[in-house]
Amino acid sequence: MNNLLKTYKFSNFRVVKGNGCYLYTSDKRKLLDFSAGVAVNSLGYNHPVIKNSLKAQLKTGITHLSGSQIHEFKTKLSKLLSDNSNKGDVFFSNSGAESIEAALKIARNYGSKNGKDEIIAMTSSFHGRTIGALSVGSNKKYKSNIGPVPGKVKFCKFNDVSHLKKLVNKKTVAIIIEFVQGDGGINICSKNFAKAIKGICKNKKILLIGDEIQGGIGRTGKIFAYKHYGVNPDIITSAKGLGSGIPIGATIVKKYISKIISTGFHGSTFGGGMLQTRVSYNVFKTINTIRFLNKVLINGNLLSSLIKKMHHLHKDKIVDTRCLGLMAGVEFKNNQIALKTYEKMSKNGLISTLIQGNIIRLTPPLIVSSGEIRKAIKIITQSL
Repeated sequence: MNNLLKTYKFSNFRVVKGNGCYLYTSDKRKLLDFSAGVAVNSLGYNHPVIKNSLKAQLKTGITHLSGSQIHEFKTKLSKLLSDNSNKGDVFFSNSGAESIEAALKIARNYGSKNGKDEIIAMTSSFHGRTIGALSVGSNKKYKSNIGPVPGKVKFCKFNDVSHLKKLVNKKTVAIIIEFVQGDGGINICSKNFAKAIKGICKNKKILLIGDEIQGGIGRTGKIFAYKHYGVNPDIITSAKGLGSGIPIGATIVKKYISKIISTGFHGSTFGGGMLQTRVSYNVFKTINTIRFLNKVLINGNLLSSLIKKMHHLHKDKIVDTRCLGLMAGVEFKNNQIALKTYEKMSKNGLISTLIQGNIIRLTPPLIVSSGEIRKAIKIITQSL
């Protein structure tokens, strides 16, 4: 027994250490981790970049400073994020949900001068579990029994251009989208849908908010998933893999929007701390190289081909597979088959994530090897 609030179905094993793509339990089990803390541990476990960053920070004697205080890695990381995205200004927070909260608040503030206050989100979307973030998430289960969430949000059928056009009106201030939906089932945005969003946002002067919390920081083989689509979001949210296990969130805001934000408009006690930004700066620099991202693409293609072959062999159990980079989903015929497979995978030494009841999500550390990918697929096949 423990005193943890039962917001999770907790694992039946205790993790004591990690190395590379593996976790080790108190009962001496070695588990191949294809969840990576839900797409967080981008550099896996025990990585020298993270260990050296932490050691260097501890030598300064500082773990926290006020958000108003400037330090080296706060400015370095903000410049790095800005230069490699929309050239905007950066607000640091502690998580993906917080980066979304900032994005929504900033967008509504921007639209208020023109009486624009409606936001269009997507079906099958997920942006966090805080009240504001839930307002743009489509999963009704997450919003049950908590009273009203902020309104003036419409939901567009994902990848449905005609439906999007019907929803847009003079009150629309922003469209928010994950270009690869994580919690929704690894649903991949079509090029045609992204093109339509780009045109609508440009012609109607609507803000585009790109949620890069799960799909960003190299996960899809590009430093941000939106770079597959030739769009340039006005506001970008980042977290998860940005810190590779150290809590951090970032909201990147184009300058024509950020220039109207005044002192005191928003804040975060722990956002942009010395420890978080130092680690994240070095993580970002490590991932954002042609060699590293190309390897993610190569391994992603391998993962995609192997799960497709597995689908072909098990059409009686698997409905579909979807993959972009190292972000994959295996959709099963029903919840029962998915749950049994998921549980057997865990017993056979592979950690994954079960989402939507019938989809197993695979998001290994970005340092995963081709051999480890083959091993994972072998375990899933054995479990089937």
